[in-house]
Order: sequence, then C-alpha cells, then structure tokens
Amino acid sequence: MTCNERLPPTIHNMTDWLTIVDGTIGSLCGNFPYMDQIWMINISSNSITKICGHLLEQIIKGTTTRWLDLSGNKISKLSPEIKLGRFEKIWLSGNEFACNCDMLWMASWLANTTTLSGDHVIQDYRHVLCYTGKHTGTPIYTLDAALMDCLPTRLPAWGIGLIAGACLVVIAVVITIVVIARRWNEVKFWMYIHFDILDKNDDDLTANEQFQFDALLSYT
Repeated sequence: MTCNERLPPTIHNMTDWLTIVDGTIGSLCGNFPYMDQIWMINISSNSITKICGHLLEQIIKGTTTRWLDLSGNKISKLSPEIKLGRFEKIWLSGNEFACNCDMLWMASWLANTTTLSGDHVIQDYRHVLCYTGKHTGTPIYTLDAALMDCLPTRLPAWGIGLIAGACLVVIAVVITIVVIARRWNEVKFWMYIHFDILDKNDDDLTANEQFQFDALLSYT
C-alpha cells in the first residue's frame, strides 16, 4: 500500500475497532458502509491531508463512533460538522492546521467541548497547534478573534461621513415634525393666509376666540 491509498473498502462484520497506523492512509474520502458499526477509529500517524465531508457525515450520523484518533497526520482544516458527533474522545495533535478566520470556531470547540461527566472530549487539546501563519506553534485553543485579526474592519472615512450625514438628516426631520406638531394651529393659519388652504374641519378657524395669533393684521 502507498500513502495515496484509502481506507479498506470492506472489513469483517464483527469489527468494532478500526486501527491503521502504518502511515499508508493518505485520504479519507469515499463511501464506507462499515463506518456505522465502528466504535473506535484509530487512523493516527498516517499521511491524511483531508477528511471529505461525506465520510465525516457518515461517521456522525452513524452515532456508533465514540473514539476518533486523527493525531499525527497532515490535516490542515476540519469541518465544523465534527462538532455534531457524539464523540467521547478525540485526538488531533500533530496535524498541520492552518490558523485563519475560517478555523476560529476550533478555539472554543477544543477547550470547551466536554462529556456529560465534564471530561474534555479532545484529549490533547492543549497540544493542537497552528502549523502555518504568524501563530505557528501556538495552541489553537488560546486564540480569539482579536489575535487572529478576524474582527470586523473599520469603516472608511467616507462611510463614517455618510452614516453621520444620514443621522443628521433623520434628526432634522424629527425636530421639524415635533415643531410642527406643537404649533399645528399656527401652521394651518399660515397656510390659510399664504395659500388659501383651509381644512374642512376648520371652517371657523378665524372665528375661534381661543386662537392665538403671532401678528395683528389691520386693513385701511
């Protein structure tokens, strides 16, 4: 077998432990029906670079696998779907994880995923390290969005100005509405004087003794 070969296509029906640690496995892709019956999968110390989503989904949906040892391979990225598995123990150290924003979820998952009894699921989480980038050699569980430069970028100056301008317009509109509402009678009278506009409910506007005028009009 070469390191480009995959898992065996079939195994004995009574097998519940699968152990291949001879460095010959280079790919975890394909359809392996027996994964539904495997309780412990140990494929550490191989040359695995990728776990295909279909196979990972098969392992998770099978609900049988409790121990998964992927340590000592060349895996650079994991799918977040691995969080859905009912694993009791996982080993991941010795891989070649690329630490970037796409892998930020791993930091919390590594340190905080526990069993019902409170034991860590990822047995070697303190030794799962960044393999590339400026954080090479750093335990992944210690990273956060700030350290990884994954925080939202700041708006450019024109964007800030645009938002500020929009806020000023909204404030001006609100103030105008408030002023008009407080002096609505005066506004209606002004509209009547200048534009001959009179609400049908205000036919007695000029006869209202309680109406207050801002100016005294007289004719000669």
